[in-house]
Amino acid sequence: KHPVKGLISPAEFIPLAEETGQIIQLGRWVTTQACQDAKLLLDMRLLKGRMAVNLSPLQFHRSGFLAALREVLASSSLPPSSLELELTEGILMHNSEAAIDTLRELVAMGVATSIDDFGTGYSSFSYLKDLPVNSVKIDKSFVDGVLSESKDAAVCRGIITMAREMGIKVVAEGVETREQFELLESYGCEAFQGYFFARPMSVEDLKGWLEQNLNGKQ
Repeated sequence: KHPVKGLISPAEFIPLAEETGQIIQLGRWVTTQACQDAKLLLDMRLLKGRMAVNLSPLQFHRSGFLAALREVLASSSLPPSSLELELTEGILMHNSEAAIDTLRELVAMGVATSIDDFGTGYSSFSYLKDLPVNSVKIDKSFVDGVLSESKDAAVCRGIITMAREMGIKVVAEGVETREQFELLESYGCEAFQGYFFARPMSVEDLKGWLEQNLNGKQ
């Protein structure tokens, strides 16, 4: 939230942070804050799933990444099982053997992993069989057209069917209407995120929202 320009989209500031190298410090702060907030929610019995944090390729491939993550988890006292790291397909295509080794280390730690924006990168269905990931997130661009474009609907169905056959959870991101939600659910999608459910909010507002909406359910 800029004092003059107001809210600035991550699509604008994250590429600049990556270009200048500031994404390392920014990413460390985000992960630390997210883990602290998750521990707060966990202690209040409001965290029923996992706290998801996006990772930059620069973070993921940086030497010392796993050690830094262990430090953050230790300092926040958050169980690794309550954290999920979201990775783009590009992360996994660069130095893929090293990336798979890192993913296996995360599995051993108990941290879940997810492929964000699935279907937009190098994609592909073929490399999923080699990746120890917990879930894939259908990119918003496909969800946007799922009701009006037969090809977008086919991509969504294909991702859901393939991932489920492989034992991988599917999340649809950018769900903004009930119609989108109901259609994707009919395809077999298991989890959703988007403005249809809630807008971004502060952790204080989130506590109230969870208390009001979850009622002990995930």
